[in-house]
Amino acid sequence: MQNENKIEGLALKKLREIKGVNRKEAGVLLGVSFKTIEKFENGRTTLTRSKIDEILSGYGFSYDDFDNCCKGKSDKVKAKFVAIPKAIENNTLRRSYKKVITKEAQVLKVIRKLKGFTQYKASFLCGYHKTAIGHIENGRVEIPKSRIQHILESYGSSMEEFNHHMNSDVLVTEIQDDCISIIKSLGEEKLKAVYPLLSTFKN
Repeated sequence: MQNENKIEGLALKKLREIKGVNRKEAGVLLGVSFKTIEKFENGRTTLTRSKIDEILSGYGFSYDDFDNCCKGKSDKVKAKFVAIPKAIENNTLRRSYKKVITKEAQVLKVIRKLKGFTQYKASFLCGYHKTAIGHIENGRVEIPKSRIQHILESYGSSMEEFNHHMNSDVLVTEIQDDCISIIKSLGEEKLKAVYPLLSTFKN
């Protein structure tokens, strides 16, 4: 098993090098620390097939590419384009890096908030660096389907719930925020007037 871990680790290292990124950049790309990347590559971690697929998706490679590297046939592998955030100290991102907040990122944030998780707790549940979920939700890191599925599973959610929110014209957290804003703006008399109605919706 140790020998297999080492072979897989070296294959992942080779793919990262073909990609042309250092460990810090790879960590930002995958939402983990550079030390975790080091563990992957040194064979100190036993990787499941789903974890390998997640790493490959983040790098923009296929499992066949990985298999070729495991067999010492890295010459058959060609780098594929995946936008790479620029990493600096503490695995954060440069402030000048352009943010692209997609609907997918917004929905993941909605589900996290509905679950009552902070960004730090969500990162911990996913096995990511503590700031990773913040980067994902703020549009600083690309979100391949494999990562979305991993995050949803870590939250105890599902693709069905994810797709439900994706198909909604208005996100539920936006409605909640609007309602809270309206309530906060009401005077005492109006609050007393609407309170009986609001109380009927308590669980």
